[in-house]
Amino acid sequence: LLPDEEFDLLKEDLQWNGSELIEMNRKEAQYLAAMEAYLKGTPTLSDEEFDSLKRELKESNSKFAVSRQPKCLIDTGICTVTLQEDQFRSNLLYLPALTILVSVWLGPVFEIVANFVIRLNPLFFLLVAAYPIYIACIAITDQFIFTNKKIAFGPCPSCEFENRVYFGNVLGVEGFDQQADVKCRNCKTQFSVQRDSLRASTLPKDE
Repeated sequence: LLPDEEFDLLKEDLQWNGSELIEMNRKEAQYLAAMEAYLKGTPTLSDEEFDSLKRELKESNSKFAVSRQPKCLIDTGICTVTLQEDQFRSNLLYLPALTILVSVWLGPVFEIVANFVIRLNPLFFLLVAAYPIYIACIAITDQFIFTNKKIAFGPCPSCEFENRVYFGNVLGVEGFDQQADVKCRNCKTQFSVQRDSLRASTLPKDE
């Protein structure tokens, strides 16, 4: 480890070079101190306190609490990495319901209104129903099609091949809830992913 004087010089040099990691708040400093104490065999926080602190930092997108690169422990052989939530693909799950609702509105409903009430421009007719369709799309998707959904993606803890994990149910068929036990599509290594923290970890070598 560096002496205090050399550490202070290194910190000052990093600050001048615009390093983002050198600036930390109180909770980030507490997290690093807890990590150091744990590695020395003298933990300062209980497992519950540490997990709670890490969850708070992760929710605030702190770079200290989120490891995007796999790390392996030599003594246990367990490899870990933190995945990311796939917002893009989560939003795509609304597309089936949206397509059906728009088709119904511009099809049978539009024809009925045009023939028996008043003939309107289809674009204007769609704009009138945009917000109700939006609300209905969310309700149908979240409550009936893809319930309790969450999609995560990231590297395999073992080989770094990108994998995706879906939490939730599909049309009433139960899927992964709080923990997903999956197998890498590339190296076939089994690993588990926690829904709340998106922390992925392989099994110990002896399992």
